[in-house]
Amino acid sequence: MASLPYYPDKVYIDKKSLDFPLTKRILGHLDGVPQEIVPSPRRKQAILEAIRSSKDPIGEGKRILYLTVQKGRFVKPCPCTPRVIGCGYFIINLNLQCPLDCTYCILQHYLAEPWLTVFVNLEDLWHELDDFLEKHHRRAIRIGTGELGDSLALDHLTGLSADLISYFRGKANVCFELKTKTAGIGDLPAVQRPGNIVVSWSLNAGKIAGEEERGAPPVIERLQAARAVVKKGYRVGFHFDPLVRFPGWEREYEEVVRKLFQVIPASSIVWLSLGALRFPPALKKIIQARFPETKIIYDEFILGRDGKLRYFRPLRLELLRSVGEEIWRDGLAWKPRGKRAVENTLFPRLWGQDKS
Repeated sequence: MASLPYYPDKVYIDKKSLDFPLTKRILGHLDGVPQEIVPSPRRKQAILEAIRSSKDPIGEGKRILYLTVQKGRFVKPCPCTPRVIGCGYFIINLNLQCPLDCTYCILQHYLAEPWLTVFVNLEDLWHELDDFLEKHHRRAIRIGTGELGDSLALDHLTGLSADLISYFRGKANVCFELKTKTAGIGDLPAVQRPGNIVVSWSLNAGKIAGEEERGAPPVIERLQAARAVVKKGYRVGFHFDPLVRFPGWEREYEEVVRKLFQVIPASSIVWLSLGALRFPPALKKIIQARFPETKIIYDEFILGRDGKLRYFRPLRLELLRSVGEEIWRDGLAWKPRGKRAVENTLFPRLWGQDKS
C-alpha cells in the first residue's frame, strides 16, 4: 500500500515568521488544519511543556508543524565520529525532526524539540550559501539536506527541493544531495541531463523496513520512486544504513540488493554507502519505552570509541562484508555497457561508513 503524504494535526507559526514567502506557501497547502500564532518565547515554552507532559512526547511532536526563522547557521560540517578521518560532507539544516517513526532513529535522542520544524527565512540561506561557496570555490564540495529531517517528507508542503535544485544546478564544484526514505518525488522538477544533483534513498531488508521503519513506504516503492527520478534526468544514490542483524538477514539483504539492480541501471547510481546499526546508550531507553516489541537493540553490542553502542566488531564486519560483496556480484552482473563501464561508473563510489 502506498504511504500517504504527511499533514500535521496543528501548525504553530512563530510571529516573526509570518510574512515570509515560504510560510505563506506552506500555509496555502494546509487549509483546514488548525493554526496558532506563537507571539512570544513564553507561549512557545508552554506549548513545548504540554507536549513533553504527554505519554509519548516524541510521537505527539510528530503531529505538529512549527514554522520559525533560523537564527543560527544553516550550513554546518557533518558531525563525524571523533578521532577518525572526516567525510568532508556539509549539511544544510532547513527542517528538523521527521514525520516517519523509525524505531532506531537517533533524532528521538538528539533533538531537544519534538515537533517538526521548518525554517522559513530562505533569503538568509541563499546569502549564507553564496558566502560559503565563494569561500570554498577552489575545492569540491559535497553538501545536502536530510541529516536532521527527511529531505522530501515535507516537500509537498514546502516545495524546497525545487528551490534548492534551482540554486545548486550547474555549480561545477558542488555535488548537492537530497536524502529520503519516502516516495515523495512529485515536486522534483525534470532536468535535462545528469548533473550535480543526486537524490538518494535509505534502503533496508524487507523485515526491517516493515517492522522498524514506521510510516515509510516499502522498499520496492522507494526503488520505483528512484527509477522515476532517473527518468526525470537525475542520478541516484543509496544508503544501506543501518544494517541490522536478525534471523535470515543474509537472504533478505541479498534480495534487496538484487532488486535494486533489477530496477535501477547501475550507470545511474552515483554512490552506495554501508553502515551497521549503532546508537548512544541513552537512545536504548527511549526505544525500549516507545517500541517495547522491537528486538533489534538486544544483540552483542559494545561501547565504541565515539560513545555509541555498536555490534561486536566481527559481527559488524560480517554484515558489511556480506552486503558489500552482494553489491559487487549483482552490480557486475548488470552490464548495460559492459563490465568495465559498470566498474568505472559505480564501484569507485561504493563507500563504507562504519570506520570505528
